[in-house]
Amino acid sequence: MILIPGLTFGGEIFEHQIEYFSKSYRVIAVDPRGQGLSAKTVDGNDYLTHGKDISVLIRKLRLNDIILAGWSTGNLDCWSYLKQFGNDKVKALITIDMSPLPLSEDPAWWTEGTKEELSQCSTEVLTSPEGMRAFFKDYAEQIMLQSPTAEKVTKVLDNSAQTPYWIGRQLFCDAIFSNYLETAREPGVPALMFIAEHWSDVAEGFMKKQMPGIRRYVMGGHLMFFEYYEKWNEVIENFLKET
Repeated sequence: MILIPGLTFGGEIFEHQIEYFSKSYRVIAVDPRGQGLSAKTVDGNDYLTHGKDISVLIRKLRLNDIILAGWSTGNLDCWSYLKQFGNDKVKALITIDMSPLPLSEDPAWWTEGTKEELSQCSTEVLTSPEGMRAFFKDYAEQIMLQSPTAEKVTKVLDNSAQTPYWIGRQLFCDAIFSNYLETAREPGVPALMFIAEHWSDVAEGFMKKQMPGIRRYVMGGHLMFFEYYEKWNEVIENFLKET
C-alpha cells in the first residue's frame, strides 16, 4: 500500500492508516519530491515528475499488487503514474477528494475554484512562508477539518511547513493546470474516490457524468482520513475485500 499526501504535506499525515494497515499490508507513506523530509530540488516540482518518481520507487523496491492511494494533489501523483507507466503493478486505486481537472470555466464541473480565485492565490498569497502558512491555516479550519481544534490545526500546519513555500507554489500552479480526466475515468483497476461533504453535490454530479465507473464515498471534510480515521479505514477494508 503506497500512500501519497497532498500539496506540501509529508506521508506522516497518514499516521492512523500506517498504524492500522501495516498489520495486514506493507505500507509505504511517501514524502513526494520537495515535500516533508524528501530532498528539496529546484527542478521536478511538477506532477509529471512525481509520477516518474513513483515509478522509480516501485521499481527499486520491486513492488507488485500495489494499492495506490493519494490524497488531494496526491491523486495527481497516482494518475500521473498510471498515465505514464500503466496499471500492471497496481491492484487498486484510492483517491481522496480532488478532481482530475482542477480548473474549468464550467460551473457544473468539480474544480478547485474560479480562475480569479486561483490566480490570486498563486500570485498574491503563496509567495512567502507566512502567506503559505496563513493559506493552510484558513484551509485547515474551514475545509480540511470539520471540528478544528488548536492541536489538530497545529499538527496539520507543522506537517505542511516542512515544504518551502516556493516548492508549494510551483506544485500549486502545476496542479491547477493539470488534466488527468481520461486516466481517472478508466484507470483499469478497481477505484474508489472519497468526496468531502461540503462539495458533494457538485463533485458527485461531476463524477456521475464524467467518471461513471468509479465508486464514490462521501464523508467528512478534506482531511476525513485524519479526522475520522476509524470509519475511513473501515470503508477501505470493505472496498479492498471486494477487489
